[in-house]
Amino acid sequence: MLEKSHNIDLINAVVNHPDVRPFVGPGGNMLDLTPLVIQPENWFLLGEYGGFGLIWSAPRVHEIHTFILPAGRGRWAKDAAQELIAFARKNDDIMVWTKVPPDQKNVEFFTRAAGLKPTGMDVKTFDVPYKIYSLELTPCL
Repeated sequence: MLEKSHNIDLINAVVNHPDVRPFVGPGGNMLDLTPLVIQPENWFLLGEYGGFGLIWSAPRVHEIHTFILPAGRGRWAKDAAQELIAFARKNDDIMVWTKVPPDQKNVEFFTRAAGLKPTGMDVKTFDVPYKIYSLELTPCL
């Protein structure tokens, strides 16, 4: 369903898709994720309808960034999130985490459905207080 990707053109195309880009940071300019993609500690997993960026934030800890096209939202995204978690576990992560914007209840629902729990902490990003959700990962047997 998901494959690790270093295809900068494809990653940028999905992130900058008009149905995705408004939810990936402020501004209307096109994003270029090349600096993130070329760093080996960051992982990008893509499938038919988009995917995830796992951005290194500490040893064995990655921040999840989600970029799913509308056709993949729902069942496909739920299954892809489980595959993402399995990938992180298999690659020895002990935790994944993400930021959820306060005005996007659908993102909060998706995050909780994937198994991430609220930490009770917020972080201000682009002058907006995002809620932090995390999931501790048990080792892959």
